Amino acid sequence: MGALAWFLIGLGALLLALLVYAFWVEPAWRLRVVTWRLSPPEWKGRQPLRIVIISDLHAGSPHVPLSRVSRIVRRANRLEPDIALLLGDYEAAHNWTFGKISKFDVAQRLSGFRGRLGRFSILGNHDWWQDRAALDERRPPEAEQALVAAEIPLLDNDAVKVEADGHDFWVVGLADQRPMDNDPEAPGFDDLESAMAQVTDDAPIILLAHEPDIFPDVPRQCFLTLSGHTHGGQIRIGNMSPVIMVAETETYSWGRYDYEGRTLIVSGGIGCSEYPVRFNMVPEITVVELTSPEEGEAPVQPRSELK
Repeated sequence: MGALAWFLIGLGALLLALLVYAFWVEPAWRLRVVTWRLSPPEWKGRQPLRIVIISDLHAGSPHVPLSRVSRIVRRANRLEPDIALLLGDYEAAHNWTFGKISKFDVAQRLSGFRGRLGRFSILGNHDWWQDRAALDERRPPEAEQALVAAEIPLLDNDAVKVEADGHDFWVVGLADQRPMDNDPEAPGFDDLESAMAQVTDDAPIILLAHEPDIFPDVPRQCFLTLSGHTHGGQIRIGNMSPVIMVAETETYSWGRYDYEGRTLIVSGGIGCSEYPVRFNMVPEITVVELTSPEEGEAPVQPRSELK
């Protein structure tokens, strides 16, 4: 065979290897821990706090069967979380998944995920999209029922005060911002005003919001917003450009964003949506470590500044 033929064979083999990696190896077999270390002024004089996040499981075969959910929980617990957080989208519902599992099975596996100071959850858009009948029947969606049955506290426009080594802080969780529509401008179930009305003092607030779009509008007291939803774009070119975003108007895709003294961390999550592919966006357990400014800040990932 000539040089051109060998070149074409090599190119074909490379493309096949890339496809196998992107559609199977990275989404089904790989898992990383991404750690962000922050030293905000709100944490001055406080003991370090480790927040461990599992987001966007989209559990279901072939990529995230129940056995993998259990492995992810065990890996997350080995990180010794002070606060354990679940940020929504618990079960997959795409035409490329198979082996139907229930949200109750997923929540039961997640019930082993625990933090020293507590654990909290919120719902995501898929948790509503998969159960649109809940609105007509005026009942909680099945994902909410599953979390309650598994005794995992759900924050649905709610606020909870947490005491950490003699210093209090609040965890505020929003209901989903896009329960029936992709458009970030469409009305959602989130009610930040109602949730904030439950905050009774000036202790710092950690805000849980499945979609990150709300970040520019959160109060200054919410020094840290934690979100998922985007999967980091699932495919990233040059570690900068997310390829698969739910809506073209989305601003935040993955990582850390700073704005007017507040910080947003967007988790890359675990599962896939729209298309069963990840490339250069490895499924992740996200860790946020808060330390007093006296300790000094040492980010372990590049910062993304909000313009």
